[in-house]
Amino acid sequence: MGRWEGIEEYICVVEAGNFTAAAEQLGVSKSYVSKQVSLLEDRLGARLLQRTTRRLTLTEVGMTFFSYCKDMADQLEKAESTLSEMQQSPRGTLRLALNSRFGTHYMAGAVAEFSRSYPEVTVEVHSSFQDVNLLAENYDLTVHYNKLADSTLVARRLGGHSLCLCATSEYWDKHGQPEHPEELARHNCLATPDRIWLFNTPDRRDTVKIKVSGNWISEDGANLLAAAKAGIGIAQLPEFYIKDAVQNGELVKMQPRDWSHSFRIAWAVYPNSRHLSAKVRYFINFLVEYLHNLQKDDNAQGFIE
Repeated sequence: MGRWEGIEEYICVVEAGNFTAAAEQLGVSKSYVSKQVSLLEDRLGARLLQRTTRRLTLTEVGMTFFSYCKDMADQLEKAESTLSEMQQSPRGTLRLALNSRFGTHYMAGAVAEFSRSYPEVTVEVHSSFQDVNLLAENYDLTVHYNKLADSTLVARRLGGHSLCLCATSEYWDKHGQPEHPEELARHNCLATPDRIWLFNTPDRRDTVKIKVSGNWISEDGANLLAAAKAGIGIAQLPEFYIKDAVQNGELVKMQPRDWSHSFRIAWAVYPNSRHLSAKVRYFINFLVEYLHNLQKDDNAQGFIE
């Protein structure tokens, strides 16, 4: 017998004043209610009700037990009501995991705007160069780029952004712009530790990996950007990330070649979508709309849906 079995019937009997009225309220038979209360008394080893042909009274033990049961029932009702409200409107704490390379810069504006729009949600943002384990580390959502590994997690496409090769005008004047991927070997390429640059074929169906070399290596996009602006070499960076540097003349994008196109897709990744909380559901929908509007903004270079 479950620990709550019989308690709902017991509370209803006490409040209704008799078994018949309680059975009508619960939509069950009088005999069922009587049996449930009797089983509860047997489990507790105490008589809760004094039954006579004319009236029903609480024992002293029954009165004390009813008080505790009523408090628990009220707390349960309050918990269910709170949970229902949380499922209907965003509230609570939203824990996000973002990639520090470019993800924080890419998503910071969206996260801030969401927080402003939904002040009842407390937002915790974790930034790291390593992917996190959403379930083990209790995160609600992360933003992942490009291809997704098979998993039990759910992913929703948010959009994407293009990357380009860039350097200072002085660097391009001195070394020229590569006409073919093989020519990258003679350039100082500012890259992440894996030293891999990804490019898309003209039809965007496949991805080509190019191994590059150079004397500046960093996981951090800000470091790569600083090195590029210093004229050290070429960097492959998101167009939105270098927009200001291009506009003020600090960097110059390489003229597009049929091999130099590169774009990456952004995905919202989260645990199973069954009974998804309102805070996560609202945030994902907010991201989709926010990035869609960003794409339409003429000043938001390189964003694609």
